[in-house]
Amino acid sequence: MSLPTYKEIFDLIKKGATLEAQEKIMELRETALNLQEENLGLREKVSNLEDEIKLKKQMVFENTVYYQVEGKNKNGPFCQRCYDVDKKIVHLQDYGREWFCIGCERGYRKK
Repeated sequence: MSLPTYKEIFDLIKKGATLEAQEKIMELRETALNLQEENLGLREKVSNLEDEIKLKKQMVFENTVYYQVEGKNKNGPFCQRCYDVDKKIVHLQDYGREWFCIGCERGYRKK
């Protein structure tokens, strides 16, 4: 299906075929709405990918765990398995000699 052109709509109005012209205008409005929805979805995807890239640049693997480094700030540690497999950053719990992940229930020996 091709979109109606301005000339087509103008010609229909000129001929007095206002009902057909209104139908063509409604087609244009529907297409515009669909494009707006698609645009919004694509913008959301781009934003999510930009966030993912930013996070990936900040994550530093050190002694079997990840840390999130932004400037002079170092946050963590985070579970290596959860980040590598599920792309989730899950804080590890300090259990004395090891770190423990409540997400995947994996333990990491401290060094």
